[in-house]
Amino acid sequence: MNQKTRELNRSNNALDEQISAENHEAFTDMICYLRGAKISAYHQELVRQDLTEMVLSAQQRGEPIHSVIGEDYQAFCDNVIASLPPETPRQRTIDFFDTVCWCLSILGLINIVISSDTILLIRNAVTGKPLDFSMAVSLGSVISIGIIISAAFIITSAILKNSFQISQVHGKRIKIFLIGAGQMLLFLLIAWFGQRTLFTVNIFIACAFVLAFYAAHKILERL
Repeated sequence: MNQKTRELNRSNNALDEQISAENHEAFTDMICYLRGAKISAYHQELVRQDLTEMVLSAQQRGEPIHSVIGEDYQAFCDNVIASLPPETPRQRTIDFFDTVCWCLSILGLINIVISSDTILLIRNAVTGKPLDFSMAVSLGSVISIGIIISAAFIITSAILKNSFQISQVHGKRIKIFLIGAGQMLLFLLIAWFGQRTLFTVNIFIACAFVLAFYAAHKILERL
């Protein structure tokens, strides 16, 4: 997200606080749907600004949101999206790697913090025992990170594209529950069978990789 988009995002966040409770659900559904559209982040924020101002104007007149949007919120959003230039392949690639780097930095940090080797290192440092800075990376950890990142892309995309339907169809909740239960079962199997150590790495090198992924994320989000 470049500086111009970031400033517009902050301005929109402030405007959103003025949306009334009765309009908030429909407004949120439309914004979520726009987030899943293949348009640039800047154009998403421009549409969000226009939409917010339309809703706030209707609120001031005492009119409901459908008086300015119409009854079919999804059709309204589709028409707006169709009028805007699509996101370029270059920007989609940048956004993809930006998200991957961000996820790897977070998940990498979590794995370092909860690692039994890190806990043992801290314990030895406190008790004055010899320090071992090596950290084992298991097969289960690698697979789990891959699954979490893949699931994040799939689930987020599904929610954004079906933001209007999810709140209306009860069956969607059942499917989401089954997906979650299946993932939990998969993680348990990974935890049971995936304890084999793939390699060991110095904990400071592992931290350096985490910082590198975070730095890459900060660079990519500004492009």
